[in-house]
Amino acid sequence: MRKRAIRQGIVPLSSTRFPLDLQQTSYSYLERPNEVLLSLLGRYVLSARPDARILDVGCGAGANARAIRGRHPRTHLVGVEPNEHAANLAREVFDNLHHGDAASYLAKAKGDSFDAIILSDVLEHVPDPVLFLRELVNAPALRTAAWVISVPNYGVWYNRLRTLAGSFDYAWSGLYDRTHLRFYTRRTIRELLRYVGLQVQGDSCTPSLVQSMAPALRKLFDKNVDQGEHLSLGESKLFQVYSRFVEPTEARVCQAWPELLGFQVVTVARLAG
Repeated sequence: MRKRAIRQGIVPLSSTRFPLDLQQTSYSYLERPNEVLLSLLGRYVLSARPDARILDVGCGAGANARAIRGRHPRTHLVGVEPNEHAANLAREVFDNLHHGDAASYLAKAKGDSFDAIILSDVLEHVPDPVLFLRELVNAPALRTAAWVISVPNYGVWYNRLRTLAGSFDYAWSGLYDRTHLRFYTRRTIRELLRYVGLQVQGDSCTPSLVQSMAPALRKLFDKNVDQGEHLSLGESKLFQVYSRFVEPTEARVCQAWPELLGFQVVTVARLAG
């Protein structure tokens, strides 16, 4: 009945949910900590420097930062986030939160230096990733920093199946995020980092088996997102059960073939030379 009413123009189109309508909501993400990213950050940075200074570019509502703060309270966390709503949610967990882009923050961060920079699901949103990364690489504040970068893996198994079936539908988040401009695999993210002068030190992947059901699972939290509760997934009992009992085993399985079974590729790099 509702679909027929929409076709007939009785119900305004603006009342329907359509991911490519960017005016409906400026921030549609349901956040939770990236455990693989946190593990690599701990191994390559925080194990030797528990009081590390960390720059989190595109920090969102601060899901990763909250996990870092809880496990390593001595860290100094600086966040950069262009979305005003997300920045306001993240502000409480950061020592310093810059509402804007990385270039404008680094331009005024004279004298600061960081032990690590996090780019968690950022590069796929950037129109010119080479220019973006070169500007960061050339920033004095990041000369000695470890780079911890995650990107969605376009080669993940369920995307291969959907491509074979001729299926591609934009979504509010995930691999088919409505704002994704660039797509990466494990090989292509390595090539990009090498091209801008970064040397890869290691990588890993996040599991994809449960993630493949994300569009259906997200519907359980649609009301939370509509109410601006973008951290509700990570705080839910459902996620806590998953992260404790399911995710560790799922992650080990997916490590056997990261190019196929990984949902995100998480890479650690440093400035070459």
